[in-house]
Amino acid sequence: MTYYPKSQVKTDLYTQGGQLQLKSTKKEYKGYYWKNSRGDFFSKKNPNAGGSEILEIIPKIPLPSPSKVTYVKGNDVYNKLKKVDITQSSILPFYQKPSPTDKDYELGNFTRYFAKKTNENIYIEISKDLYNKFKSKNNKYTYKSYLVFPLTWTLIGNSTQVAQTNQNILTLTEQNYKIIGLKAYLKFNYLEFYK
Repeated sequence: MTYYPKSQVKTDLYTQGGQLQLKSTKKEYKGYYWKNSRGDFFSKKNPNAGGSEILEIIPKIPLPSPSKVTYVKGNDVYNKLKKVDITQSSILPFYQKPSPTDKDYELGNFTRYFAKKTNENIYIEISKDLYNKFKSKNNKYTYKSYLVFPLTWTLIGNSTQVAQTNQNILTLTEQNYKIIGLKAYLKFNYLEFYK
C-alpha cells in the first residue's frame, strides 16, 4: 500500500450507502472509508488498514429534458395537480437495469437495449418491452426523439477476451449508428455482469 502523510488523507469517513460503490464489482458500499488528496476513495477506516478496495462515486443517471409536458410513469400526483391530460402526452424512455438469467449465462450472452436522445449524448438503458414500443413507433412514446438499439453482451469466458469482445461490440455499435459516448455511459465497464 502506498504511504500517505496525514496531511494527504481524510480518515474515518462513513457512508450509510447510496454514495459509493466498489470499483471492481459496482456493488453499493456501506461502511467506513478514507479519501486521499487526489480525491480517490478506499474502503476501511484508513490507509493502514489492510485489504482496502478502491471505491467510486455511484453515478447519477441523467434524466432527459422534455420539450413538452410528458407523462412519466409514477408522476400521477403531479399530472393530477397540473391537470396534465396523459392521453395527449408522450411517454419518455425510463431506466431499467437488466438482469441476465441463468439461461443467458448458459448461452454465454444476452441482449441489452438502449435509447439515445437524437439531439444529445444522453443514453438510457431500457427493457426489451420498451425497446419494442419505441421501435414500432407507438405514438404513446416519444419515439421521434430517441434512437433505440440492441446490443449483444458477452457474459462468460476468459475475462480478458470477454472485456475485449464487449469493447469491440460497443465500438461497432457506435460506428454503425454514428454515435459517441455509449462506452462512457457504461463507464468503460466491459465486464459488467461477467461471471
